[in-house]
Amino acid sequence: TPSQQVQEAIANCLPPLVPAIKEDAPNMVKQLLTLLLESENYGERKGAAYGLAGLVKGLGILVLKQLNIMAALTEAIQNKKSPRHREGALFAFEMLCMMLGRLFEPYVVHLLPHLLLCFGDTNQYVREAADDTAKAIMSKLSAHGVKLVLPSLLTALEEDSWRTKTGSVELLGAMAFCAPKQLSACLPSIVPKLTEVLTDSHHKVQQSGAQALKQIGSVIKNPEIQAIVPILLGALQDPTKKTTLALQNLLETKFVHFIDAPSLALIMPVVQRAFQDRSTETRKMAAQIIGNMYSLTDQKDLAPYLPSVIPGLKMSLLDPVPEVRSVSARALGAMVKGMGESGFEELVPWLMTTLTHENSSVDRSGAAQGLSEVIGSLGLAKLNKLMPDIIQTAERVDIAPHVRDGYIMMFIFLPIVFGDDFMPFVGPILPSILQALADETEFVRDTALKAGQRIVNTYADTAIELLMPELERGLFDDNWRIRYSSVQLLGDLLYRISGVSGKMTTESAGDDDTFGTETSQKVVLTRLGAERRNRVLAGLYMGRSDTALMVRQAALHVWKIIVSHTPKTLREILSTLFSLLLGCLASQSYDKRQVAARTLGDIVKKLGEKVLPEIIPILEQGLESSQSEQRQGVCIGLSEIMSSTSREHVIVFADSLIPTVRKALCDPLPEVREAAAETFSNLHSNIGSRALDDILPHLLAGLEHPDRSQFALDGLRQVMAVKSKVVLPYLVPQLIAEPVNTHALSFLSAVAGDSLTRHLSKILPALMSALSQKTGSEQEAEELAYCQSVVLSVTDDVGVRIVLDDLLAAGTGPDAGMRRASVTILKAFCDQTKVDLSDYVPQLLRGLIHLLTDSDPGVQLSAWECLSAVTKVGILS
Repeated sequence: TPSQQVQEAIANCLPPLVPAIKEDAPNMVKQLLTLLLESENYGERKGAAYGLAGLVKGLGILVLKQLNIMAALTEAIQNKKSPRHREGALFAFEMLCMMLGRLFEPYVVHLLPHLLLCFGDTNQYVREAADDTAKAIMSKLSAHGVKLVLPSLLTALEEDSWRTKTGSVELLGAMAFCAPKQLSACLPSIVPKLTEVLTDSHHKVQQSGAQALKQIGSVIKNPEIQAIVPILLGALQDPTKKTTLALQNLLETKFVHFIDAPSLALIMPVVQRAFQDRSTETRKMAAQIIGNMYSLTDQKDLAPYLPSVIPGLKMSLLDPVPEVRSVSARALGAMVKGMGESGFEELVPWLMTTLTHENSSVDRSGAAQGLSEVIGSLGLAKLNKLMPDIIQTAERVDIAPHVRDGYIMMFIFLPIVFGDDFMPFVGPILPSILQALADETEFVRDTALKAGQRIVNTYADTAIELLMPELERGLFDDNWRIRYSSVQLLGDLLYRISGVSGKMTTESAGDDDTFGTETSQKVVLTRLGAERRNRVLAGLYMGRSDTALMVRQAALHVWKIIVSHTPKTLREILSTLFSLLLGCLASQSYDKRQVAARTLGDIVKKLGEKVLPEIIPILEQGLESSQSEQRQGVCIGLSEIMSSTSREHVIVFADSLIPTVRKALCDPLPEVREAAAETFSNLHSNIGSRALDDILPHLLAGLEHPDRSQFALDGLRQVMAVKSKVVLPYLVPQLIAEPVNTHALSFLSAVAGDSLTRHLSKILPALMSALSQKTGSEQEAEELAYCQSVVLSVTDDVGVRIVLDDLLAAGTGPDAGMRRASVTILKAFCDQTKVDLSDYVPQLLRGLIHLLTDSDPGVQLSAWECLSAVTKVGILS
């Protein structure tokens, strides 16, 4: 019956009926084979094929061999003389495939070579039958069957015969009719081969390749892709001219449906080819499409394309154009998120290696961005695991600069990827960024600045508490580069908070011209709070007087843009500013002291001398501070103010200045006392003898105070060191008055220098008197040590002669106690002085010989001891 539906229905009925007619079955097979191969009627041959397949299915697969069915069909398909035989055999193979399904698979591999030849048959009907047979075979293939068939077909493509090639291509095209699961497995191998065929030298092969790709396009179920199949096929056939168009269409397509395997098979070769394009835009689009694919398709369908796509993505990740790198990094992140880390075992090691690439900062940047996106796709747990190592490596100074640079680049991209989730790491990474800002290598500094700016811009609104402390510390760092970068970053933060642009130029304006508004200042005050706002602005104002030009310029720029009125703002922050100034004035760092000194002068210049009533109380209060640096800073600050203001104003404020200096000279800390002595020197230069009258008696009184005596004594010593020529004439009369203060005299003589010589004639009698009064008492040794300290401090010729003359002269006086004291002091002097006494030998001998005949045995004994001391030093040799 010439009806396919009837024939198909009967073929499906036959298998269960066969057991009832098993004996007649062999004859029926013969009849059907004859009808299949010999009948001139197309319908009869087709019906015979259906019937044969139905019988075989009923009898079992073994009957193919037992009844020589396969042998007969193989012989028929090879019959070159009879197209009818070839066509009939193909009909039979088609129906056997349809009826037996996977049971017929073992015969398919043997059938393929004959089928390939039939695709190029001279007879049109044979070619059509071959096409139908191929579709039937492919639709019934199992995954194992595909593995059996595919190698043979791909090998056939390498044949020289164009007919074989054509047949193989057509069979590959027929694979579009495989079951979906098998199709997704084989398409990644098929389509690239078919794409190669499009450039074959023989036009028939080219045509068959194009036709095969169309067949694959025809089974696409995604309606969005179905609409652009011609464009995709055009890109495969002419990649040079049509790839960009295909990519644009893909990007513009709004996907509602899932992307199936055949769609992927056409898309991925186009994308793969795009990565090799010279055009930046093309590579960027390719990366965008890859990134989007992972949310639109089954990951299993995508997996086979990874090996061919990853190299292109890696190349794009290292592209000189930042936008291409950015899109490629996001695509990598999407891939890892979609497929899981296990599918990319080599990717993370490659990124880590490229992150520390020595020669190219572009490569390091791409790897940092890619790695950040990959970590982002793996989640917060991965970030928490990796961050300690990243921070530790970024802070190391014993590794190559390019390695540090790569790791610091991670701080540029991780905030973009993780957003607010990265906030806990802002505090820990800021020190390493600031440290890198002072790096010796320029590219490391540049990267660190970008990282700092990214952190500030990303978290300006949410992480002020984390950012501000580090940036404030950076403003006062010993390294000028860190100060410079901290000013820049702080500026960025203030611009972001206040909503102003930091890009306006301020170079043409004067130092006091400002561009800030009251509104922006209120916003800053609200966001930072009064205390922090004052600290930040004070730090910026000090930066205007920095020792480094770049820091000065940067701080001045930020100040002008943020502040609306300099004098008014200065008055608001004055207390905080002085608190910072005092610490810097007392710093061990020369730069900090210079900055503080310049700033003080600048404040007095800006606000005028009227500001002194406000400044002096702040400094007085600073002297109460528990921090020694601040107390020391008060003294240095007072000196700077007195240097930069008029004498009249110092006199006006003398009543405030004098108690401050007095207190500082008795401070427990030596550094504070030393700084206070400098302040005393400045004060004396301005107010003259009043400084002596109001300060020195207080110090002398302090000598009697058990708790303060040591501090007061050292205060006197410090004053002597800077103003001995003025202080000694004032102090000596008071110290030699009864009771003689030998302790203070001994301390001061060490720093009095040559000035002491002028007062020796008054000091020596007082020393001898004090020693004679203590002779025989428990204090004698202590008193002698003080006297000895005074005379041993004399080293100039005039002073030595006065000491010898006065002591020897005292030895001839009426008072035995004074004579004994003079000889005792003389012995101590001769015994320990470092001065060469050779020239004074005659004078010493005359005096000592005279004393050896003294009526007082004590004086005689002291004279003998003194003579012994003289001989010990070898003077008489």
